[in-house]
Amino acid sequence: MTGSKVDPRVVKTRSSLRKALVYLMKHEKLENISVQKITETANITRGTFYLHYKDKRDFIKSAMNEILDDLFAQIMVERQISTSGNSVQVLSLNEAFQCIENSAEVFDVLLNNERNDFFYAQLYDRLCQELTKYAKQLDSEFDDFDVPVKMQVSFLASAVLGVIKSWLQDGMIYTPRYMTQSMMKMLQQFSGEGMLLISFFDGKVKSALEI
Repeated sequence: MTGSKVDPRVVKTRSSLRKALVYLMKHEKLENISVQKITETANITRGTFYLHYKDKRDFIKSAMNEILDDLFAQIMVERQISTSGNSVQVLSLNEAFQCIENSAEVFDVLLNNERNDFFYAQLYDRLCQELTKYAKQLDSEFDDFDVPVKMQVSFLASAVLGVIKSWLQDGMIYTPRYMTQSMMKMLQQFSGEGMLLISFFDGKVKSALEI
């Protein structure tokens, strides 16, 4: 039995409201952004807004979760563990850089705007969750391992997100392909130093992409 489809009008409305929120966040602190400002910017009535959300807080929480869900749906891919043959979800760095480049204005506002920096914490938490989930799937691989999993998770999430923030701040002067290759070179420096979770990051690049 297939799940029910979401009404395209609902998708369009929510998308318009998210875009309006991001636009306003570029210029104002979140606490100064009212429902009226959001609906006027999105060209949507307040009545329509309240058909979808209880209040501004509910909308912001939903909007940020939707952005995260959309991002991770595109950047998580299945790979097999060589030792067991089991499939696991890993993060494609190439897809991540490509998705962020495609929505650069949105992610630059969400990650590099001093007025509103809460999205970084949400993205960091989500990445840590995925890394921790991956670690649990590799549980047998961690026997006699000398670097605590929690420390690996914190280090890798901070490193990868720090590079992404810097890439955006610098105007994305490098292509997603180049960023993927460079990121993998840096991560591989730790692959032989007791950092098993490095394998969570997939460095495969689509052959169609050019530097």
